[in-house]
Amino acid sequence: MTTPHPGAPERSVVDRTLSVLGAFDRDNRTLTLSDISRRSGLPVATAHRIVNKLHGWGALERSNEGAYSIGLRLWETGTLAPRCSPLVEAAQPHLMELNDRTSAQALLMIRDGVEGVCLSFVTKGPKPLAPWGDSGSRMPLHATSAGLVLLAHASEVVQNEVCAGPLHAYTPATLTEGPALRQALARVRREGYAVAYRTLTPDCAGVAFPVSNTRGNVVAAVCAVADAEGFRPAKLAPLVSAAADAVSQYVRTSRWRMARVGA
Repeated sequence: MTTPHPGAPERSVVDRTLSVLGAFDRDNRTLTLSDISRRSGLPVATAHRIVNKLHGWGALERSNEGAYSIGLRLWETGTLAPRCSPLVEAAQPHLMELNDRTSAQALLMIRDGVEGVCLSFVTKGPKPLAPWGDSGSRMPLHATSAGLVLLAHASEVVQNEVCAGPLHAYTPATLTEGPALRQALARVRREGYAVAYRTLTPDCAGVAFPVSNTRGNVVAAVCAVADAEGFRPAKLAPLVSAAADAVSQYVRTSRWRMARVGA
């Protein structure tokens, strides 16, 4: 358990509550009270009081063994996020069609700061090719085709931050040098799509196209992920492009608006 540095300002109730919720992630879905205390940096007694409040409201659920997980009520609240739900609903039939026609795994991604967030993932396989293949997963921008599309159309501030590194090498093919990444982003802007081959895992490759609004701003990316063996981007590209265009059409003609994603 960590202790506050002497003289450090006391954390507010909201900060401490968010720390408790932030202790959970995709690799830590079920936590004991001791786990929550350690991961949040809060004393056990403080964590216990907050956990009890969250459990009473339904934000956390408690198993028979005494461990905690995110509760159904918090999940229901999360589904109300206007940046995600309408877009996912509009994109889902096109992702399913893309998956049906190509057998590739289809996903929709948006950017949140310097990370990508998978909003929807469609596959018929027993498990995703990519380890981040699940709705709500965060994905690296520099190592995925959808991420490259989003980064290529991000602000100069975001591009500079990502290109400054460090850029994690997921495989030997991952771009890990800023100048090389900038060249790749320029190519994406020039060609209108991105291809990533064995850059996230040695076994998968992807091709992605942008989803844009009436102003031409890229708000999301549609991607098809396939086994690297036999990967044919030229064959996949027209179908991925058609799916992205269909989602863009929804964005342009509906009242839906993308909340501003970090600069």
